[in-house]
Amino acid sequence: MAAENPQTNTLKKQGLGTVFLTIFIDLVGFSIIFPLFPEMLDFYLAQEQAREVPGILTQIIEKIPDRTENGLDLRTVLFGGFLGSLYSLLQFIFAPIWGNLSDRLGRRDILIKTVAATAIGYFIWIFAGNLWLLFLSRIIAGIASGNLAVATAAVADITTKENRSKGMALIGVAFGLGFIIGPAIGGLTASISKDWHQYGLNPFSCPALISCTLALINLWQINKRFKETLPQIVDPEQNPTPTEPEPRSRYPIFNLFTIKNPAILQLCILHLVFFITFSGMEFTLTFLAKERMGFNAEQNGAMFIIIGFTMILVQGVFVRRFSGPIGEKNLVMLGILTGIAAFWILANAPTVPISNIWSSEFLTGEFLVGLFFMSCSIGLINPCITTLVSLYASPHHQGRDLGLLRSAGALARVLGPIFASALYFVYSSNVAYRYGAFILGIPLLLAFLLKNPNKKKDQPD
Repeated sequence: MAAENPQTNTLKKQGLGTVFLTIFIDLVGFSIIFPLFPEMLDFYLAQEQAREVPGILTQIIEKIPDRTENGLDLRTVLFGGFLGSLYSLLQFIFAPIWGNLSDRLGRRDILIKTVAATAIGYFIWIFAGNLWLLFLSRIIAGIASGNLAVATAAVADITTKENRSKGMALIGVAFGLGFIIGPAIGGLTASISKDWHQYGLNPFSCPALISCTLALINLWQINKRFKETLPQIVDPEQNPTPTEPEPRSRYPIFNLFTIKNPAILQLCILHLVFFITFSGMEFTLTFLAKERMGFNAEQNGAMFIIIGFTMILVQGVFVRRFSGPIGEKNLVMLGILTGIAAFWILANAPTVPISNIWSSEFLTGEFLVGLFFMSCSIGLINPCITTLVSLYASPHHQGRDLGLLRSAGALARVLGPIFASALYFVYSSNVAYRYGAFILGIPLLLAFLLKNPNKKKDQPD
């Protein structure tokens, strides 16, 4: 194979950099709200109770039994689960739609449209002085967040099968950075805007303003630097489009349940079950930290910084260095095993209220050990499953198949918060997290039965 010229290498590096930033911005928007969940319900309830006519949130809350655990109002757990599921439901629906459109229209065009919509969603959040505007902002951002499939497909376009795991590991680093910066912004800057409601804003407007600014920067960079990566559009003569296009369902989301490639179907089911449990952990973790440690928004933000840095080390160093000799399948199994350990340790971590996250009580406690195993698990699973799907997918269907994988993850993020928050509310955090450890046995079995892909030649359609 002829060596690539310097201009081609430069375009590929620019493409990877832009995709990195796109995924990073999406994850910032997705995770920035995590540390704020325990306090958001109080704010919007107070807004409604100040009116003469009770709002819908007040009416719903009044019908839910009042339950507390170590000073934590467990009704806030249900609220956080619902708000998280709303975002993920829309991502679930739109990920394969954006993926299919990008296979026909190109990655660049779809990325520009979806990132612009993301900025609009964050702009609305800045002025979300009531619950309905908050919902509208999350709806728009959730629809646009389906572009993760497009960004991932762009990485697959410009990497070979032999080095694709390194490209996907770069995506994993973007995930890790998003999980660092997002919750840190949410937790550490919420106090800046706590009095902004007197100007028609809300206590969370500062995190929203920062997210909107980042999205606009991302939009500018895509428009200026990102070159199309889809082979059929870059070079139509060498990559002709089929004379008879593949039949497409009117609603591409249902392709998730009719996947013909058995390996991709197996990976999507594995991804679905794994992230049902882990998304439940993500959306209840701040409540667990408040219950067991008495954490506020700032301390929750610092907690996610610890999680994010661990994920970056695992994805950026361990996966990139050992995916070749160990293999993606074995790394997936290792990730699931560390996930089981994380759930069990967090379920049994004692209640030790602390005033400082850097205190010896936290740094030497079981809770931090559980967070470490949780971070390692996500750091191993995210890039390795994505790499495996891209290796099994045919070159002309990277966007579709990776979109279906992201849809499976988004569906998990719809179901996981609901199930986990319901278990947390009805029973206890101990029961919810122990169930998570047992459920992870299913993806562990699926990973064990998975065959290793052939990296030296294209996989069949």
